[in-house]
Amino acid sequence: MNKKIIPYLFGLSAAGVTILTAGVFSAILLPPGDAMSDLPVPATPQAAKKAAQAIMQSKCADCHGAKPAFNGLSNLLSLGQVKRDIIAAQRAFTMEPDGSLRSANIDFLKMDHVLKTRNMPPALYTAVHLGKGLTLADVAIMRYHYDREDAMSRAFAPIRPANMTNEEYSAFIWGITDHEDTPSRQEISRALAKVYLGHRLFFDTRLSTNNKVSCATCHDLTRGGTDNLPKSEGVPGPDGKPQLGGVNAPTVFNAEGNIRQFWDGRAADLQEQAGGPPLNPIEMGFSVPEDWGTIAKNIKDDPEYRILFPLVYGDKGISADTITDAIAAFERTLVTPDSAFDRYLTGETDAMTEAQISGMHAFVNYGCATCHAGPTLGGQSFEYINTHTPLRAHAPNYTEGAFGLRDFTKKEEHKDMFRVPNLRNIALTSPYFHTGTVDQLDEAVRIMFESQVGITPSASVVRDVTEFLRAQTGCYKGKPLDKLTPEDVEPRLNISETEK
Repeated sequence: MNKKIIPYLFGLSAAGVTILTAGVFSAILLPPGDAMSDLPVPATPQAAKKAAQAIMQSKCADCHGAKPAFNGLSNLLSLGQVKRDIIAAQRAFTMEPDGSLRSANIDFLKMDHVLKTRNMPPALYTAVHLGKGLTLADVAIMRYHYDREDAMSRAFAPIRPANMTNEEYSAFIWGITDHEDTPSRQEISRALAKVYLGHRLFFDTRLSTNNKVSCATCHDLTRGGTDNLPKSEGVPGPDGKPQLGGVNAPTVFNAEGNIRQFWDGRAADLQEQAGGPPLNPIEMGFSVPEDWGTIAKNIKDDPEYRILFPLVYGDKGISADTITDAIAAFERTLVTPDSAFDRYLTGETDAMTEAQISGMHAFVNYGCATCHAGPTLGGQSFEYINTHTPLRAHAPNYTEGAFGLRDFTKKEEHKDMFRVPNLRNIALTSPYFHTGTVDQLDEAVRIMFESQVGITPSASVVRDVTEFLRAQTGCYKGKPLDKLTPEDVEPRLNISETEK
């Protein structure tokens, strides 16, 4: 028996079996979602919004509102399960959106999935809170208000939309986003120079104390933007051996799409993230802000830097700000379009196999796409890793004390909430999870079903979802990521490009 049910049953025995029976039967007798199509909905979108908000306040706010409350007696009779469920509800979704925790897109998709599956509130919760369950009419109103037909387009999008022109795409990847019109040639040339400068710096080992570790050391572009190690190797410690980072290095590809950077979200954007490793005593060896002066001194005599820094930054010189800004500009170009999945989304129906298409439907139907969503299939929210079973139970070798967002915010309610990894190129970025302890992609899929969905998936579901994830391998500069060589990714100055 599910251990979560036992406390409820204890409380229900005091409340009466009749209530439980009524709640369970009402859940069993609910007709499928298609049966809602004939139900009346408000006449106008404004009326639907008002009705949906009233439903949320009367039936959802108890757990998902800004100040959830619970009956002390009910909590006592359930041995504290009511309070634990409210904590879980707050982790999953709140009615007052917090953009630092998850994007509005993720909030929408979670709501849509719950309304589609009608798995909230749980039957046992409904049984002891008469009148709190969502009726078919409630669901029809809310799905009308939240425009369920738009759910798939919100869940997935090609990483480069088909209707984006080359000029618009160039402006996007060079970070020129504040222009209504196409950027001028001079602006493009300066942007290209900045990207090339950042590219050089990304590969420059002189940003480390031993002149051997660069950004590309842990984020190898020929290995899916990772190093394929459980924990990355930094500069040597007192024993002369490379020091190991505390968590698995996430991919740098498509990182611009992340809500925040690092597993624990301690960096707001790519520039702030780029400033982290150089001043990490374990990773690149420096430790205090003043060390940026040493880094600048180490690279100031490089012939190309002596030209590029003034060209891009004028009299700002070489500093923490200009170095990290250039690296961030380069990292924004590390997008990987044209995967089989992208081609499928833009109308190439035979781009994916039958197994991959089946896996895509399973990915959506089981709710995976509520968190692994958007163009990068993730990165847009922080989620609790132990929803149904502790993820660490599947990672017995993980002993370090990384607790996700709590390590950054210091808020206990954020313990074990980690930034959802993006799944682009996931077949190339093993080992998996922040623990780096799972080597095989199909095993990672199985674990996520058990930990986050709460089921033991069939072998065929695991196989198809894994095949769907293999369809996420994209291209960099027109070449598939799994075919890249060092020559494809190392910085080279193309003068003709900057003169166009």
